[in-house]
Amino acid sequence: MSHPMRFLVLGSVLVILGACSDTASTAPVGDANPPRISESGKPIRSPILSGEPFEIPAGLACSFAVGVELLVNKEFAKTFPPEPNGDVVVLINGRLVERLTNVSTGKSIIVNVSGPGRLTIHPDGSATLVAWGRSSNFFGPGEAFLFSGRLVIEIAPDGIGTPVSLSGHEEDICAALS
Repeated sequence: MSHPMRFLVLGSVLVILGACSDTASTAPVGDANPPRISESGKPIRSPILSGEPFEIPAGLACSFAVGVELLVNKEFAKTFPPEPNGDVVVLINGRLVERLTNVSTGKSIIVNVSGPGRLTIHPDGSATLVAWGRSSNFFGPGEAFLFSGRLVIEIAPDGIGTPVSLSGHEEDICAALS
């Protein structure tokens, strides 16, 4: 768990962080309707993914392309207004079941990756992701895992994240699909 990452997939939510301020929308990437920051002082609930299948290209997670199909897509994000210190909290909840497929061979597995998770985006653009339960995580070449338990990742303002804590079990997605 010592390898930094440039991107992260939690469930099927691709998180690539850029700069964040308390007035700009900040959300996981990969959604046509990303969570927004409320100006009313109330949290905003919004769906995360459109439900369309997508592919993680060969070399980004596994040596082969990984197809991701959402079989059950009831996951949503609840984005809260900035806290007094400027942090923006995004809670990720709901049921999410994926079919992960080795595009080259057609071998697939079905996984329940309903999480949940909590992404805290700090005013300097860094973030802390805490995921518990079951999640699929793609950290970079050769580093694709199903986690069961609690995972904490610190993400720097440049988008490079480092897993700092894991309590539970991990399974190698690439090996399972090989």
